[in-house]
Amino acid sequence: MIIRVDALGLEVTREPSTEALYRERVAMLRRRASEDMGCGVSLFDTIDCLALAHEEFSPATLRQYSAALAMAIDFAEELGELDDKQVLACRERLTHRPAPRKRGAEKRTSAKKRKSMCASELRAVGEALRKRGRAGDMLLLRLLINNVVFGLRPSEYSGAEVGEIYLVVQTAKATNGRALSETRELELEGLPDGQIESLCTLIADLETAAQGNVPALIDSLGARLRRACKSAGIEPFSLYTTRHQAIANLKGSGSAEEVAAFAGQGSIHTARKSYAPRSAAWSIKKTVRASPDMVELVRARQASRMALQPKL
Repeated sequence: MIIRVDALGLEVTREPSTEALYRERVAMLRRRASEDMGCGVSLFDTIDCLALAHEEFSPATLRQYSAALAMAIDFAEELGELDDKQVLACRERLTHRPAPRKRGAEKRTSAKKRKSMCASELRAVGEALRKRGRAGDMLLLRLLINNVVFGLRPSEYSGAEVGEIYLVVQTAKATNGRALSETRELELEGLPDGQIESLCTLIADLETAAQGNVPALIDSLGARLRRACKSAGIEPFSLYTTRHQAIANLKGSGSAEEVAAFAGQGSIHTARKSYAPRSAAWSIKKTVRASPDMVELVRARQASRMALQPKL
């Protein structure tokens, strides 16, 4: 328990226990191992997957994960979930820690992530995922292929609805007036039936795989994508890179208002500066666009901002 004193008096806050934090870490590692293997996993499988995750975690993170797994082994032994032989195997495997991330390795922050990629790079990653062929790989591949078209934040596929005319998306980051609106509409007209069928399958499969925890699934797919990029021998890109690429593709043929509406941004400036540039656009004939109503909403927002600017 921590007691803090501020200008308003005493404020008492309770920190989560070490045991609770360790349980959360073990649950996360188990989800990651399950996604990687495409099936349910044992505690030994979870430990084994961590042992193979070379150059993915810092030394401090590895120490925390190892301590959490050691606690899980102790609890499983006390509850009789593991026999003596299984306990010994788990503890022995836990001694094989993976190589940590190098000290000078580039930090994984949004500013460092790639904002564009070549179509050939997407094909190479797709081929690596197809060769591996596990359930999680196929889900990831379907997400990549669809998102270079629709440009959603990966979590926005959760709750998205496919209608006859529009894909209706619940906009993330809609607080404090940052987004154009709480929902946005993307036109489906002119897309091949196969594309729309693939989109419907993606939305359904993501909901099933997430089991109510979309952030955990997206994190797992992101880690899977990094491994696939390394396997294909290309510079890793993120799930968010596909959103950047879709927006760049529209910049090649759409107006500033259309780009902002497509991205779900209330500001033309944000849509122009925060995403991949027009020079990164692919040469494609058809791009998905926001509905006319969404574009008009951007224009109205811009007109309102201009009216509020002081006249010099």
